[in-house]
Amino acid sequence: MKKIVAGTIILVGFLIAVSPALCKTKNIVPNGSFETKTTENIPEGWLTKTYRGTSAEFAFNDAEKHSDSYSYMIKINEPGGSVLFYPEKKITNIKPGKEYQFSVWIKAKGLGYSPNFIAPAIRINYKPKRLAPVPTIDLMLEMKGERDWKNLTLTTVAPPDAKQITLDFLLTKGTVWIDDVEVTEIE
Repeated sequence: MKKIVAGTIILVGFLIAVSPALCKTKNIVPNGSFETKTTENIPEGWLTKTYRGTSAEFAFNDAEKHSDSYSYMIKINEPGGSVLFYPEKKITNIKPGKEYQFSVWIKAKGLGYSPNFIAPAIRINYKPKRLAPVPTIDLMLEMKGERDWKNLTLTTVAPPDAKQITLDFLLTKGTVWIDDVEVTEIE
C-alpha cells in the first residue's frame, strides 16, 4: 500500500512539474533568440535592410542579453535614418481567426526619430489581407525612461483569410538590443 501511495505521489508531482511545458504553445518565429549566426553577422533566418544615407552597426552581444547566449544589437548612428530588421522566411503556420501574441524583450539607448520624423516601431500584420490600422508597438513611447530590458507584447486576431504573419522592426536612431522574439497562438 505504501508503494502505491508513494508511486501515486511521485506521478502526480511529475505531472504537475511538466504540465506548464505541455500546455505552452510553440513559438513560430524561427531563431527568435538569435542563437544561430550567419557569416554575414546577422541571425540565421533574419534580414536587415539599411535605407540610403543610414549608417548602422549590427552585432551579436553576449554581455547585453535577456536570455541564452546572445541578443542582437542594432545601432543607428547620427543623424539617424532607417533600418528594417525582419524574418527572412514567411511565418506561415498560422490559423485564420485565431488569436496570436507577439512578445519581444528590448533594451534601448538613445532612441530617436529619423531625420524624416519616422518613429522607431515594431509592426505585426497578416497577408494577404492586412489589418488596418497596422498593429504597432511605438518604441519611443514604450521605452521612454527605461534603462533595462522590457518585455513588449501585442495581441492580434488573424483575419479569416490569413496565410502568413509579417513582422518588422523599424529602427531609426540609437541602439537597440533585441532578444527572445516570439509569436504564439493563444489557446
